[in-house]
Amino acid sequence: MARKREEVKPTIVGRLYLESPVDKAKLLHLMRKFRDAIEMAHYHMRQGRDINEIHRRLTRFLDNGHYAHSAYQRARLYKNQPYLKLRKPQLFSVGRACEKGNRNIRLSSTERVKIKIPHADGKHEWIEGRTRFGSRYLPLIEELVKLENISYSAGIYIEDRGFVICISVPLELYVKHFSKKPRNKIVGHIASFDLNPDRICMVIVNQQGKILDIRNEYFPEVTSHGFPREKAMHLRREAISKLVTYASEHGVEHYVVERLSKPRGKAKSKSGRRKQSKFAVREYLQQMQVLVPKVGGKLHKLNPAYVSIDAIPLSKKLGLDIHTTSAYLLAIRYIRNRRTKRNKN
Repeated sequence: MARKREEVKPTIVGRLYLESPVDKAKLLHLMRKFRDAIEMAHYHMRQGRDINEIHRRLTRFLDNGHYAHSAYQRARLYKNQPYLKLRKPQLFSVGRACEKGNRNIRLSSTERVKIKIPHADGKHEWIEGRTRFGSRYLPLIEELVKLENISYSAGIYIEDRGFVICISVPLELYVKHFSKKPRNKIVGHIASFDLNPDRICMVIVNQQGKILDIRNEYFPEVTSHGFPREKAMHLRREAISKLVTYASEHGVEHYVVERLSKPRGKAKSKSGRRKQSKFAVREYLQQMQVLVPKVGGKLHKLNPAYVSIDAIPLSKKLGLDIHTTSAYLLAIRYIRNRRTKRNKN
């Protein structure tokens, strides 16, 4: 059975304001129940219970089938953890195209959102709040509301300054509104990336495999003990954004990355194990899937088997470090694979 491809959806973050204290109390109560439902779903998943049984229990607890399904989807994000205890209340609703984009958290305009509050007797009610997104996102939100047949997920969270609303939109719609035209003409160059916990190495080659440019971004502090997770995420995303922007401005059309997964087995040293645990593989790939279409490029994922091993002797000849050499070898592998496909056709 083929594995279902995970769809990447960029997230737009805005502020949510509720004028009525009663509405705030209702929303907070629902958010606390939803947080508990995620923990409940995680517990039952770890116990090996059937998905239908988990859905029945969650629906009985939340009084709403779609919120129950959304809580289960959130719990799946933590399925590898042996224990789950969430600190802050939250609310999330998976998108539904047949329900004007979302069944339970629905945008009614660029400045208004309706939130469903379920009740045990089935007589659910809606509360309405005011939203504020950045001005650059308003045309996208306006189109999302106008079309009504585009699915979008929505979440509500609590920060120090109040409620935050997050809207996950389809990648195609995001690229349509935020694609950037490169300064220089795209001439078919290839940019290959070697992703690591503390650095990203990029090599730009032409279609014949000749090295044109090398660009690396370092952030060793993110692997240090106690470094803030949010700050580490910001540094990684900023580094990827810089490299993709630089490549697009230098005629790159094809972006090659490793088809990575979380490293298996434990490293021998303590620092190595810490780097392993902080290797944000999924975050790297999702960021690339969002950024590359924005600059008009094409993303290619290749199997990196034996690339690091072959890079050790070659790095001495090229005078490069092993990680940069690995990126170069990945680009050469892409060129050879493309030539092989052309010869077969």
